[in-house]
This record gives sequence, structure tokens and C-alpha cells, in this order.
Amino acid sequence: MEKKRDSFFMKMKRDNGQTLQKNQKEIRENTNKRQEEFNKNRKGLEVNKEKKPFDKKAYRLKKYSKKYKLEQWEEQRKKRLLREYQKDIKNDPTIGSYKAKTFDEDTTDASQTVGKYVRHPDLLEKENVKETEQSPTITKVKKDPYHKAKEQFNKVKQEKQEKQQEIERIKKEKMQKLEEYKKKKNDRFKKLSKKTKKGQPVMTGRLELLLEKIQKTK
Repeated sequence: MEKKRDSFFMKMKRDNGQTLQKNQKEIRENTNKRQEEFNKNRKGLEVNKEKKPFDKKAYRLKKYSKKYKLEQWEEQRKKRLLREYQKDIKNDPTIGSYKAKTFDEDTTDASQTVGKYVRHPDLLEKENVKETEQSPTITKVKKDPYHKAKEQFNKVKQEKQEKQQEIERIKKEKMQKLEEYKKKKNDRFKKLSKKTKKGQPVMTGRLELLLEKIQKTK
């Protein structure tokens, strides 16, 4: 006896049931794998959470090292600057209130507030024309950067020479004053140290010194 063939719809139902079973198995396997991985990670985290032993050497290096202190100081400085900047922005009334300056044709006097810094281009052209009419012979010649640098170098050199000459002059004056002082001192010492054959001091020199003192006081 031949087996009865299943109808088309029966075959579809059977195939759907098999695919559902397969999908359920795959889902279970995936969930089990995820659970295992989660448990492994959890164990690793628990191990990491355990307290490490206190390393005194590393702590002292960190505490007394200049590099660590510099890093801390830089961080504090950055934070402070940011705070100050934010405060300035909050307190500054000019932020967000910029108004463009308009050209003013009527007022051209620099003493007035209006039109002091901004002028109409036509007025500027007129002023330039007037200046050229007043001084037609004068022509501005732009100097080369080489000549400019040379002039500046010569100027600096001359200033240095003048300073050196002044220093030398002051030195000479000091030397002259010292020589005069030493000469006077020696003369005074000679006058005071003069003695007779018997060893008595000569009074003429001393009297002369007294006279000089009296004359100076007068």
C-alpha cells in the first residue's frame, strides 16, 4: 500500500513548526551565552573592586614630586581663568550690543565726538587734494628696508659711542679729583710732620693751615 501524500497546506504547517523550534533553540543558546559572559564580567569587576595594598613609595613620589605639583597648579590656574572669563562675560554690558558707526558728512572737527574717528571718504579725498595743492613740490620717497636698517644701526652705534665718551669723561674727572685730594693730603701731612733738630714740631706750617681754615669759614 502506498502512503498517502500530504497536501500542500499540511506540508507548510509542518515546515513552520520545525522553523519555530529551531528559532527557539537558537534564542535559548544565545541567552545562555550572554548570561555566561555577563557572569564572567561581573566576577572580573568584583575582583577589580577589591582594595589594593597601600604603596607608600608611589604615594610619596606623587606627593613630593615637582611634576605632580606643577600639574595640579596648572589645572587650578586653568579653572580659575575659566571662572574669571565667564564672570567677565556675564558682567560685560557691551557684549551683544555692537552698533556700526555711520559716516558723518557735516561734522569734520576732530575735537567733537561725532565724526572724530569715522569720516566720509569724499571728505578724506578733499583733504588730500588740499594738502597736495599746498605742497606740490614735496614728494614722499619710500626708503628701502636696507637703508632703514642701516640708519637705525648707525643711530644705535652713535648713541653707544656718546655713552662711552660720557663714561670716560666722568672717569677722568674722578681721577683728577682724587689726584688733587691726594696732593692736598700730602702737603698737609708734610706741614704737620715737620720737626726741628731737637724733635719739636715746626709751628709755621700749622699756623698756615689754621689761617686757611679761618679764611674758608669766612
